[in-house]
Amino acid sequence: MNRRTALKQVAQAVTVGVTAGHLGWPRSIRGGGAATAAGIEHTGVTVLLNEPPIGTISPAIYSQFAEHIGGVIYDGIWVGRDSKIANVDGIRKDLIEHVRRLGRVVVRWPGGCFADRYHWRDGIGPREKRPRRFGRWREETEPNHFGTHEFIRFCRLCDVEPYFAANVGAGTVEEFQQWVEYCNAPAGRTTLADERVANGDREPFGIRYWGVGNESWGCGGKFTPEDYCTEYRKFTEWVPGYGVPLYLIAAGPNGNDVDWTRRFFKKWTDYARAPLHGWSPHYYAGTTGHALKFSRDQWYEMLHKANQMEKLIADQWAALGEFDPEHKVKLIIDEWGNWHPEGTEINPRHLFEQMGSLRDALVAALTLDTFNRHAEKVDMANVAQLVNNLHSLFLADGDRFVATPNFHVFEMYRPHHGAKSIRMNVQAPDIAFQAAGREQRIFRVAGSASLSGKNLTVTLVHSHAAEPAEVALQLRGGMAEGVRKTVLTHTALSAHNTFERPGEVMPKTSATDLRGPTLRCLLEPASVTRLDIRLA
Repeated sequence: MNRRTALKQVAQAVTVGVTAGHLGWPRSIRGGGAATAAGIEHTGVTVLLNEPPIGTISPAIYSQFAEHIGGVIYDGIWVGRDSKIANVDGIRKDLIEHVRRLGRVVVRWPGGCFADRYHWRDGIGPREKRPRRFGRWREETEPNHFGTHEFIRFCRLCDVEPYFAANVGAGTVEEFQQWVEYCNAPAGRTTLADERVANGDREPFGIRYWGVGNESWGCGGKFTPEDYCTEYRKFTEWVPGYGVPLYLIAAGPNGNDVDWTRRFFKKWTDYARAPLHGWSPHYYAGTTGHALKFSRDQWYEMLHKANQMEKLIADQWAALGEFDPEHKVKLIIDEWGNWHPEGTEINPRHLFEQMGSLRDALVAALTLDTFNRHAEKVDMANVAQLVNNLHSLFLADGDRFVATPNFHVFEMYRPHHGAKSIRMNVQAPDIAFQAAGREQRIFRVAGSASLSGKNLTVTLVHSHAAEPAEVALQLRGGMAEGVRKTVLTHTALSAHNTFERPGEVMPKTSATDLRGPTLRCLLEPASVTRLDIRLA
């Protein structure tokens, strides 16, 4: 039976057994779930409203990353004040309007690998007098037209919070601490504060988030964990906040390297615990095949790779607990996403740019649901990157601009911001696929739930590429008096938005007649679904 035929048939509702476990992630049952004549599998989802919430979902989990690389800053964000492209103070107007729709998230800047070669003084003062340097990538010239003041202007226009990544690989302790002073010291208090005023900003920037280096195991200096910890101690010794409570973030491992984490924290605890609030492992799911040309097995393999974020969070959290039993240090996943090979760039100058398809949107939703389920562990996460790069939310070239399916997922998930993460248990059959020469299996349905007052938000990722699934959603400890349903999907797995067809992949919202303690609804194949449930 094909996908369209199956979706038109109404499956007879059946009772699906669900255990009252405490699993936040999907529990698969091989061969489980009764299928109707229409070929529709059944899934049980229980939202445990009668149990204490996991924690509050920080809006910063939905944050972004903007590095000086390819077309991210120049052409993506900065077009210049004299540009014919619609802009506000040189910043692309279309981008401002769309980023504001994402809520008060955080944007990390200026890197990435670029940060550990970036000297902040290059990017202040009269723009025409700023030095031109070799950039970090392809030895392209970095004009430094977009610096500290321009980034702060971007953040204010978009109503987002700035996160600065400091130069440890090629910088000095003094350079870092003077940047903090330049940004945060009150006018008239210090010479650096007066310099900021002379450059156009009397009021301090009030920067809270400071990353002390980036990927220090690699492009950030190729340190050992112990050597990086020594540097981190020096950089964070006596950093005045000037009335701002600083949130200091240490560069974590490449992926789920627990040994790196343990070695850093062993050094951190052996003498004096330097101030430390966030630990930032990076995880790229990589790719399976091409960004737009991939097999059914590669569809599942991509989602399976993304799902490893679950293990990374659990393993890294456990390692942190060995040295920080009270878990004062939280996880900051400030680089994550898919990384596809070249071939879908809209502009050959846009290094690492890739077209975002429905597959990438499901990876984004799956990952955001994972962060939601671990709200007590993850304080911030920054998808890489905002525009014209990996896993981007937007593509821009000249006066053309389009939001990718990834953007729509981030906007769909906005009701989770600031809500209480609620435990959810999923019972569903899993799916077999071939990868690395053997059979592997992946979840059929995964998701998360959150509560704000009487408003319950449930988001579900349905991974099956061709068949629908009926979900019996049980509200344990609550009843629904009204439900709206929003769905992002497409009949083509590689569907994507282009300048010519910007609405090819768009979410659609509809009212339902669902009521009561058990809600039955159909999940379309290859879909992200949000249920907005008003509790009685």
